[in-house]
Amino acid sequence: MKIKAIRLKEVGRFSAPVALEGLSGGLDVLSGPNEFGKSTIMRALQLVLFEQHRGRSRKLEAFRPYSGGAPLIELDFEARGKAWRLRKQFLSSPLAELRDLQSNNVARGADAELRLAELIEAPGNFALLYAEQGLPLAQIDARKVGGAAFLSAIEAEIENVADGSVVRTVADRVRTELATLMTAHAVPRPTGELKRALDERESLDKEAREAGVRLAEAQARLDRLEGLRAELDSLTAPGAGELREARRNEARDALAAAVEARNRMRAAEQARKTQEENGRARAAVLKGYEGRLSALAKCEEQRTEFEAAIVAAEQEVLTHANRKRECQVALDELKQAVAAGEAARKLREMRERRAQLDRQLGIGREAEAAIAAGGSILASNRAKPEVVKRAQKLAAEIAGLEARLQAAAPSVTIALDAGAAGKLTSDGRALQHGEQLTPTHPIVIDIAGIGSISIAPGRAQNMQLGEAELADRKQALAVALDEIGATSLDDAVAQAEVRQDASRSVSEATARLDAIAPRGIAMLEQKCSDLDADIARLASSLPEEEEVDISDARIMDLQDRFAAAETALTQAVEADRAASHRLNTLQARLVAVNDTLTEILRELGSADDRAARLLEMQAAVATAETALNAAVREVSAWREQAPDETCFESMQQAAEQTQNACEQAARRIGMLREQTALVEGMLRRDHDDDIAARLAELNDRLKVADNRCCELQKTAAALQLLSREFDEAAKRTRDQFTQPVLQRMMPYLEGILPGAALKLNEDLVPSTLLRGGGSEDLDRLSDGTQEQLQLLVRLAFGRLLADRGTPAPLLLDDPLIYASDGRLQAVFNALRTASEHHQVLVTTCRERAFQELGGQRVALQPWHVMSEAA
Repeated sequence: MKIKAIRLKEVGRFSAPVALEGLSGGLDVLSGPNEFGKSTIMRALQLVLFEQHRGRSRKLEAFRPYSGGAPLIELDFEARGKAWRLRKQFLSSPLAELRDLQSNNVARGADAELRLAELIEAPGNFALLYAEQGLPLAQIDARKVGGAAFLSAIEAEIENVADGSVVRTVADRVRTELATLMTAHAVPRPTGELKRALDERESLDKEAREAGVRLAEAQARLDRLEGLRAELDSLTAPGAGELREARRNEARDALAAAVEARNRMRAAEQARKTQEENGRARAAVLKGYEGRLSALAKCEEQRTEFEAAIVAAEQEVLTHANRKRECQVALDELKQAVAAGEAARKLREMRERRAQLDRQLGIGREAEAAIAAGGSILASNRAKPEVVKRAQKLAAEIAGLEARLQAAAPSVTIALDAGAAGKLTSDGRALQHGEQLTPTHPIVIDIAGIGSISIAPGRAQNMQLGEAELADRKQALAVALDEIGATSLDDAVAQAEVRQDASRSVSEATARLDAIAPRGIAMLEQKCSDLDADIARLASSLPEEEEVDISDARIMDLQDRFAAAETALTQAVEADRAASHRLNTLQARLVAVNDTLTEILRELGSADDRAARLLEMQAAVATAETALNAAVREVSAWREQAPDETCFESMQQAAEQTQNACEQAARRIGMLREQTALVEGMLRRDHDDDIAARLAELNDRLKVADNRCCELQKTAAALQLLSREFDEAAKRTRDQFTQPVLQRMMPYLEGILPGAALKLNEDLVPSTLLRGGGSEDLDRLSDGTQEQLQLLVRLAFGRLLADRGTPAPLLLDDPLIYASDGRLQAVFNALRTASEHHQVLVTTCRERAFQELGGQRVALQPWHVMSEAA
């Protein structure tokens, strides 16, 4: 099959009708920018061939333009030696028409769809050979997509074709039968009839186990009923209830007496604690009062000490203040001496800098003069290097032309006999004896009284052209010399040397001037003026009548003395600050002590009041000790009557146990009566259900189900074994199966990766690349190499189908995204070779890169839609 034209209306981005006409059926290339609609055209081709015209799928809705409409696609193609035209409209007013362009017979609707399927033969070939943009070949299962026709094309070229078909049919039948019993998981699981049989056996086994459990539970309930009745008889025997009541009352009375004694003991303990707290409080008050008396004595002692220390601190502050003033005076004198020395040194440095600027100013002025002189020469000298070079080149060309003309001209020597002088003339000029002529153009020699001789040099036309060229060069040389203002070429060269010397002098002077005065002489002069002003200002600040010593030793001595004076002043200031701080601290502490002393005296009162209050507190402490002793004696008396904690807990437990025994007995009797009635009811139900008979029936059914499961499991095992044998046989013939594809791919692969080989898996998908003595998994290769190998496999598929007489077009939508320039050319060669056997249609957005591909370039054009005649 070959596609000849594609026409679209209201398809995707193509709202207006467009057409791709005149496809060659060999190598056709459509180039255009991104969003040009190339992928839309490719998908529309798939749509018109394989989508039913009455379809309403989401894929069809995606082809409707945003502005609305009904997608209309028309396709011209060749198949079975005839030309056909297929037209389909989708969604609104759907139609399908297939026209034989030779006989003009038309099939419509379902008949058109059926006839199209017959012409295409193997729809999977198109899906197999369509490289959709961005979809790698590794995602396509060639065996499933290509279908039976594709597999037949391969089997036709390998041995045991019939056997292979039969084996595959039997293998498929085995897998189908096995699928009814086992799943296809890595670890197969039962399914279908086997799963139902296993589930039934499991259900019967579960029911039998439950029936057995119920039978055992019925026997256990009989045993339990006897135990319940015996326990109930023992609890309800005559006198058992009265004995439990008597034991409970006895335990209650003993516990009540113990509680009374413990309460009285706790009350005495509380009274003792109260007396202890009262005694501690009175003792604490006494101790606090005695502490305040001690604090009063300590404050009076501290006040005396602080008053003496303040007098000594005031004297120390006065001494350090005088020392600070002395150090400040010495520091001021040294500071003036250091400043005078620094100013004198700075004045000397500024004068040295002024002398240096004078020297730079002289050099700069000399450089300016040299620049002006050189500039004058350059302005008056017109011998520019490029003009002189042009004149020299013209002079060399003139010399060459003259030499060539001289070499081409004939040589004529004049010899005169005695008395023949003046008889030979040329152009009216008498020729002399021994004169040699080299005419570059035709001349005539006249012989008086005899005739004339015409001399024409060979290649006269070339000579004339040479002379014309020579005249042009001489004219150009004269113009160049006039532009320079020179009389000759030597004069021009001499002037050029003068100009070059002047230019070099200007460059050197400019470099000197930039080095010493990058911002110009005026700025340098301004610096001199500013420096003179600074020197005058600094000199006026120094005494004129005496010379300041600015030697390094003097300056260093002044600096050392100044540093020592600063250190001494710092130390004096720190000592003065420390002495003042100590004085302030002592004064603050004296104030605090006086405040504390005043507060204590206001609190404690006079000396007589303090003595009386102390005696009163001591008496209160003695009274509290007496009351505490009485409370301790009462606690001891009740402690002897009250039981200890262990004994009391035992009495509590005995009372609780007797009470619980009575309550539990009553509850147990009620519960035993209820359980007895419940067990008797369950026994009656077990008797009604006849559990033993039900268990026997279930065991019989379980044996039948187990036999059925064994038979089905044996069948599944046999099918699994047979399937494994078929798989092993398929593995042994896999390499043979892939050979037809590999044989057709090898010429293409050799052109791209010389010496390499490719392995295909059982689904004809590339898996391993062999090269350089090693193997590489396909997913480890670069994106470009993977893309190229995937394209080569498609070329092999296309060649295989073409060789079998069922050619299909190879459709490549914007391929070779990652290919380098070298690989791109190699793939282009492969595509050109493939187009000799089947159609190759390529779309690309890289027009310049694909220019080397060749083939026929096609372009979109408007389509004037016409309705097909019936």
